[in-house]
Amino acid sequence: MNFINHWDKQLLPIFAFFKRHQILSWTVSVLLIIGILLIGVSVKSSMEMTKARATLEVMLKENHDGNQIPRSKLIKEESGPFSGIVWYDYTFSSPQTLAESKRYLKATGQPYQQVTLENCPIVYRVILRPPTKTSKRWTGQIYLDTNQQLSGSGRSSYVQALSAKSLRDLN
Repeated sequence: MNFINHWDKQLLPIFAFFKRHQILSWTVSVLLIIGILLIGVSVKSSMEMTKARATLEVMLKENHDGNQIPRSKLIKEESGPFSGIVWYDYTFSSPQTLAESKRYLKATGQPYQQVTLENCPIVYRVILRPPTKTSKRWTGQIYLDTNQQLSGSGRSSYVQALSAKSLRDLN
């Protein structure tokens, strides 16, 4: 009982202060609520990225063999702020992309002797789509592409044909 009386005496001046300064108390309350909401959004985003990363690892382990060198981080992308269309983008290189990069550089007349897994221009691009109302599971596609974020019109016809030929679903 003594402990409770002690804290009541300690907190009483703080409550009296806020009662006298209502604008300040409302401001502190609103800032506290905004802070809690921001923390919640951050935690949700972090959990989504962790789930996407785990799904990516499982899909690649089941559908792709060989040595993989990451070329970009897993990135969450959206088509618009209110569209609800979300996907995750990831690129990596492998011995297959190295061989394809050398063929690509030969075809375009560029030097290809110094190409390695770390700098090859052709990579595998993985697109992951999270579950939606119609599709209750994660879906993914993998295809050969350049390591640049270009739309279809910004890519050469060689790369567009290569992407179309190598496109396959990940399950």
